[in-house]
Amino acid sequence: MVNFLLGQQGGYNKYPCFVCLWDSRARKDHWINKVWPLRTDLTVEEANILYELLVPREKIILPPLHIKLGLMKQFVKSLDKDGPCFKYICRSFSGMSNEKLKAGIFDGPQIRILIRNSGFVQSMTNLESSARCAFVLIINNFLGNLKLTTT
Repeated sequence: MVNFLLGQQGGYNKYPCFVCLWDSRARKDHWINKVWPLRTDLTVEEANILYELLVPREKIILPPLHIKLGLMKQFVKSLDKDGPCFKYICRSFSGMSNEKLKAGIFDGPQIRILIRNSGFVQSMTNLESSARCAFVLIINNFLGNLKLTTT
């Protein structure tokens, strides 16, 4: 939907991100490059922009749940598939298909179960544990279900 609002080409294209120039076809760089060049403008007929944008980019608000699901997906996809942490996830969700587990497809309640599970934390390496801590901080402090208190 964001692509439609910003005039981007639909489907599988080279630059699907509206924030940066992430190259979806440069597979060898996906886990190496951590910083991709930002899109400075959305010029028609450049970098998969086909139409004038309907909504200014700064007015787009991404739903927190989608961000959480995407972060969890990337975390699980980066795990060693033969490592103890991934095997623990497979044991915890034995009803899920192996393909879904490898792809990192989880829902909100499943993510909450894993975050609160001490066995999950104990099965991690130091690097995985630090990534999990950062993920939990993002969920609780940035994506948390916080309500504004008015006086």
